[in-house]
Amino acid sequence: MQAMLMRFCASGLAILLMACTSGCATQQETDRHRARERVVDTTLIGIWTAKNADLSGRPFSLPSSFELKINGTDYGTRDFNSGSRYIEVGTLFFFGDELAGEPRRIDVLGKEGPNKGKRIPAIYRVSDSGREFEICYDLDAKERPTDFVSREGTMWLRVSYVRKPT
Repeated sequence: MQAMLMRFCASGLAILLMACTSGCATQQETDRHRARERVVDTTLIGIWTAKNADLSGRPFSLPSSFELKINGTDYGTRDFNSGSRYIEVGTLFFFGDELAGEPRRIDVLGKEGPNKGKRIPAIYRVSDSGREFEICYDLDAKERPTDFVSREGTMWLRVSYVRKPT
C-alpha cells in the first residue's frame, strides 16, 4: 500500500512538473511566437538610404549609394552603384506589442547574402514625419539592444535612414 502511494505521488509530481515546464515559456520563446504572427509595420514600407551609422561605438561608413528596401515583411539591401542585384534579402519579424514610448522590436532573418540563416535581434523607431527611421542591431545575435547607442565591446550596429523620395 505504501509503495503504491509513493508511486502515485511520484507520478503526480512528474505530471505536475511537466505541466509547469510546458506551460512556462521563456521570454525569448514568447517573443518568437509573437513575431510569427506576421505583424507588419507599414510605416517602413519603401526604399531607405543610410544617413549615418555606428558600429561598436565608432562611426561606420556605408556608401551613399546603399539602400534598404522594405516591402511588408520582406527586405533587401543593395549598393545601387554596383548594379541592381541585392546584396542581401530576408524576412522581417515585427513584434508590435510594445508600449507607447518603448523602442519597437524586430528580428531580421537573412535568406540570402552574408547573414543567410542568421536571426538578428534589433530595435527601431520611426520619426513622426515618417521620413526617417533608426535601427540598432546586435550583429552577434546574442541579445536585443536596449537603446540606440552602439557601444564599444559590442557588435551593435546603429543606422539612421532617410526615406528615398519616390
